Amino acid sequence: MNAQQMVAAPRMVVSDMDGTLLDGAGLVSPRNAAALRRAADSGAHVVIATGRPIWWLSPVIDAGFTGTAVCMNGAVTYDIAAGEITSCSPLEVAPMQDFVANLHAREEKFALAVERIGVDLDACWAEHHYEHPWEDGFFQRGPREHLLSLPVAKLLVRSGNDSGGLAHHAREAAGAQVSVTFSTDDGLIEVAGPGVNKGTALDRLAKQWGIAAADVVAFGDMPNDLEMLSWAGHGVAMANAHADVAAIANEITGFHHEDGVALVLERWF
Repeated sequence: MNAQQMVAAPRMVVSDMDGTLLDGAGLVSPRNAAALRRAADSGAHVVIATGRPIWWLSPVIDAGFTGTAVCMNGAVTYDIAAGEITSCSPLEVAPMQDFVANLHAREEKFALAVERIGVDLDACWAEHHYEHPWEDGFFQRGPREHLLSLPVAKLLVRSGNDSGGLAHHAREAAGAQVSVTFSTDDGLIEVAGPGVNKGTALDRLAKQWGIAAADVVAFGDMPNDLEMLSWAGHGVAMANAHADVAAIANEITGFHHEDGVALVLERWF
C-alpha cells in the first residue's frame, strides 16, 4: 500500500506518544491536538498506544484527550475519562523468573525494574544497581526477588547502551514465554507476556467497536510500534523513525517535532 491508497477517512486513529505525537518538549502541539479532536468529532475512534504506564499519560491528558489509551506496550487498556483499567494481560511470575534466569546466562550484568498493573507510582519498582541507575523519584526501590514476586504489566531490563543487541540476547533467552521489544536505543528493553504488544491490544479494541484493520491509521517510530503499524490498514512512520519501522510503513510523514501526525490526518479531517 502507498500513501494514496487509503482514500476513505479512517474509522480509527492510533498514535504512539514519544517520538511520534509529542514534540521535542514532550508535549502535544496545538496542531496535533486539533487534528485528533477533528478526527474524534468526525466519528473516528482515537486511541493513544504507548509504552508508557498509566501514570505517565499527562501530556495527552493535559492536551484534552479523554479517550482510550493502550499502555505498557499493550499490557493494559485504560479508559481515561472513567479512570478505569478495562483490560490487562500480565506477565506471570514463573515465566518472568525463568526468563531472567535464562538471560543471566547470556548477559551477565543487567538491572531490572517492573511496572505492575495499577494507576499510580506505587506500582513502579526498581532494584538497587549502581552500574545501571534508574530515574530517581520515579521508582520505588527493592531487591530483585521482590520485583519478581508478583505479576507485572512490564519488566524493564537495562544493560550497556545497545537496546538492539540486548533485545537479541533477550529473545534467545525468552523462547515463547515472553515478548521482547524496545522503544529507546540506550540499552533498555521492555518485556511483557507472550503475544502482548500494541497490535494485539488494538485488534481486540477494533473488534469490540466493529472496525476492520483496513480502516485504521496508526503512527509510530520505534520497534515497539512494529506490530501496530503492521496490523493497521495504513501504518505511518515518523521521519525520525527507527529503520526497522520505516521499512514496514505504508508512508513516512514528517518529524515528531514538526507535527508529523497532523500532516497526515489533515488529509481526511
